[in-house]
Amino acid sequence: MQRSFCIALVPAAMLAVVIAANAQVGKVTCTYTSFKVLQGSQPGVGGINDSDSVSGSVQTGAPMMEGFVRKASGTVTTFLVNGQPNLANKINNYGTIVGSYFPSSSSGNQLGYKRYSNGDVVTLNGPSGARSTIAYGINNAGKIVGAYVTSTSVQKGFTYLNGAYTTFYHSGWSFLEPHAINKQGVIVGDYLDSSSRTHGFAYSNGQWVTVNVPGASDTVILGINDWGSMVGWYLPKGSSTSRGFLYKNGTFSTVEYAGKPSFSVDGINNLGHIYGDGSSSFIGKACHSY
Repeated sequence: MQRSFCIALVPAAMLAVVIAANAQVGKVTCTYTSFKVLQGSQPGVGGINDSDSVSGSVQTGAPMMEGFVRKASGTVTTFLVNGQPNLANKINNYGTIVGSYFPSSSSGNQLGYKRYSNGDVVTLNGPSGARSTIAYGINNAGKIVGAYVTSTSVQKGFTYLNGAYTTFYHSGWSFLEPHAINKQGVIVGDYLDSSSRTHGFAYSNGQWVTVNVPGASDTVILGINDWGSMVGWYLPKGSSTSRGFLYKNGTFSTVEYAGKPSFSVDGINNLGHIYGDGSSSFIGKACHSY
């Protein structure tokens, strides 16, 4: 566990040195497959597994949101959770998807869920005292990571495995959002500082590392694979348009799609394939710097 943590986090811990020496971000492009889940729709944040199956959410009618899974063949299945609209997040190699839903149209608080590949759903109520719960990520061991809001309106992180919740929290940060977890148990996500700036983070075994894209005013990390490569989006200083990024082998790169910076990279699998959004949704393979 500790060895894996070091592999994934030592490069992140050294970011201060990298940024001080060279505050530049490279560029990466890939061989892309573009798709739309439904005509005119724009999928939300999701994930990609090692079979290139993609999960996410799609708006099927205002304000109706449904989860979806797109297989590598291009077949798309949309779904409700317990008859309700939902936001689907990450997918693991067994086709299990996690996300959140409102249990009724009048409910103001969310519940998490785990949806198996056969369509069976387990509701996640969150740790004791949780007022609202969102499941964001799941690894191949079935360990789930997410966020919950306490009765005192504090947002904290949790992991869930075999019916047991474990919570974690950083007292100096607010709106903690853990988005993904890899095989080694390294968790990535984002938080707000006292100036309402968003920063990325990596967390494992009680140790925290802040991760910021060089030159960014805000950074959000949405995915991590078992090799420690991370993806997400950032806002360049002075800009209101997000750009997707890839962090690999100690280097940050903007992901270019259709000749322009992508808006977001939502997930990365263990083959290095990415899923994200630009002028349309895309799966990127054979990514390379230029």
